[in-house]
Amino acid sequence: MVFKSEPFEYKDSNGDVFEGYLAYPPDASASKKYPGVVVYHAFGGCTEFEKEKAQELAKLGYVALAADVYGKEKIGQTKEENFAICKALIGERETTLKRRTLATLDAFSKDPRVNTDKLGATGYCFGGLICLDLARYGAPLKGVVSFHGTLLPLPNAEHTPISTAIQVHHGDLDQRINEQIPAFLDEMRARKADWHFTTYSDAEHGFTEPKAHLIDHPGVSYNAKADKRSWAAMVNFFAEIFA
Repeated sequence: MVFKSEPFEYKDSNGDVFEGYLAYPPDASASKKYPGVVVYHAFGGCTEFEKEKAQELAKLGYVALAADVYGKEKIGQTKEENFAICKALIGERETTLKRRTLATLDAFSKDPRVNTDKLGATGYCFGGLICLDLARYGAPLKGVVSFHGTLLPLPNAEHTPISTAIQVHHGDLDQRINEQIPAFLDEMRARKADWHFTTYSDAEHGFTEPKAHLIDHPGVSYNAKADKRSWAAMVNFFAEIFA
């Protein structure tokens, strides 16, 4: 299936401007809506990687938004600058970051081509954390998918039930995230979530990113088998929850 695409600009309640990338089936319209999926980016901001994921989702019959939570033209020029932006937002996880991620979802939901009864989100690394937090916040999503995302619970969260279905894809050699797994699973059980956690052998952090080697960071690498399998699992997951 082919797709159409366009820039997608929006603001949060603070007046900050963001520019994502929207991809959708050519016949999507107010009279022919499609399920919507937001793709939340990794530490590097909304890059070609996230845009390509939105394109692939559009080919499958979804309206897909590669989101921007850094701000229009706010991506750093170096790996270090982007790490700093990401770290600062995680430090404001329940304030600034929450406001921006919910603003993205709200703006996306108002697009007339989106079926708001069938909303989902997926994210990579930092974006995986965002997706899990959206489920924790009780955002109106049928399901979320985290790829090698941070699993740390919200510092001030109450263990109320989670109604959003959750799918997590994790690399077995991702040592930093491995330490977070027991507490995450305890949280999912305590909050009575519908969750699915898959671990991939020989996979490190960033296993879905073909250009992971360019990051030049220990413990980050691409794994083609884990990438292919996790994507297929996500496709089946969305097909199930949107049926």
